[in-house]
Amino acid sequence: MDVEPGIGMLLGWDVLHGPSHTIVGALLIASLVVWISPRICTPLLMRFNHEARHYGQEWLCEPDVISRTALVTGAFFGTLSHLVLDSFMHRDIRPLYPFTQLNPLRDLVSHDGVYQLCMAAGAIGTLAWVTLKWASRPRQ
Repeated sequence: MDVEPGIGMLLGWDVLHGPSHTIVGALLIASLVVWISPRICTPLLMRFNHEARHYGQEWLCEPDVISRTALVTGAFFGTLSHLVLDSFMHRDIRPLYPFTQLNPLRDLVSHDGVYQLCMAAGAIGTLAWVTLKWASRPRQ
C-alpha cells in the first residue's frame, strides 16, 4: 500500500495517500495480495521450516502450504488495519472515498500512540505464537 506514498515522495506530490489508502483501494490490494502471496510466501515458508529443522527447532515449523483461510484473513486484515492506522495520523487520507471526503479517524490516536499500539500488538502476537508453538510441541 505504501508504494503510492513512496512514489509520491520521490516525485514531490502534494497528496501522498491517494486511492491505495481508501477502503476500495485496500480491498483491491488485498485481493491482489491473495493472488500473489502464495507464489512469494510458500518458498519463504519452506525455507523457514528447512532452517528450523536444520537447527533442531522443529517445534517452530509451520505447515508447508498456507491455508486459504490464513491467506485471505491476513491479506484483508493487513490492508484494512493499515488503512485504519494510517487514517489516525495522516492528514491527506480519505479512507471512505468515494463515499465521503471526511476522515473520521484523524487524531483519535496520536502519531506516537499508533506506533506504540503496533509495538504492543507485535510483541503480544509474537509471544502468543511462540507460547502456542511451545505448548503444542511434541514431547519426548
